[in-house]
Amino acid sequence: MTELSGIPSSSFIIHHLRPALRKKRPQTLELGPLLLHDNASSHTARIVQDLLRDYQWEVLPHPPYSPDLSPCDFDLFPKLNNQLRGRRFHCLDDLISEVGRIAKDLCESSAADGIQKLPGRWERTIQVNGSYFEGF
Repeated sequence: MTELSGIPSSSFIIHHLRPALRKKRPQTLELGPLLLHDNASSHTARIVQDLLRDYQWEVLPHPPYSPDLSPCDFDLFPKLNNQLRGRRFHCLDDLISEVGRIAKDLCESSAADGIQKLPGRWERTIQVNGSYFEGF
């Protein structure tokens, strides 16, 4: 099975992502979250796809090479990385907690507004069949 930072992807979904959604955004689980992820092997592994299908979570199509949907373009990850750079955590739960705190602070301060551009970029990318476009 494919692993992501030492944690099997399906295990991460079962033990971290789904419980976090249940706790923080229960309406998301009721409606079924929309996932946009690339075609990395950790996302396309059969066990992960089967789990997402069992949970009835929708996975949006993602063209194989699509620089317009790079997470780096959406503010959150570079700003998150800046605040985590050089820090060490004793366990995964400490890291998850700190990432959640930082992400919440960034969203509350409107520092992560770039993620608001994602739906429009995704629609445009699908319209042009994954071709690169500028000026969005």
